Amino acid sequence: MKIEAYSDGSGTTAKTPGGYGFVVVVDGVKQYEGSGHLDFATNNDCELQGAIEGLDSLHYHFEQEELTDVWLVSDSEIILGWASGERAFKQEEKILKYQQLTNMMSEFKAKTRWVHGHSGEVFNERCDVLANAARKNEVIS
Repeated sequence: MKIEAYSDGSGTTAKTPGGYGFVVVVDGVKQYEGSGHLDFATNNDCELQGAIEGLDSLHYHFEQEELTDVWLVSDSEIILGWASGERAFKQEEKILKYQQLTNMMSEFKAKTRWVHGHSGEVFNERCDVLANAARKNEVIS
């Protein structure tokens, strides 16, 4: 069973609201989604939180033995680089969030896959809609 946690974030500066969204897909079929609002967050904060929340949700929806083929999918090369260890992490104020991400990546032996943002990829587009709505505190269905 291939489990993909798609994630996205929406934010501008640390003085403005942000949002994140995630969609979990099993063998190409959407299983569930989630999103959240952050009162003050940069885009990287939101992207990072989306990845963390998407991966963390796997703990509540799957048995441990089902988590053998896990992928974090994002249009953020920075987040995927941090998640895979291919990019140096230098933002000390976010170190606890970074550790959450890398701990779950290690726990699930997760792999990463980059998708081009705003290219029509269905689950990535849905994450974008969720993140933007969460940033604005809008409820969507």
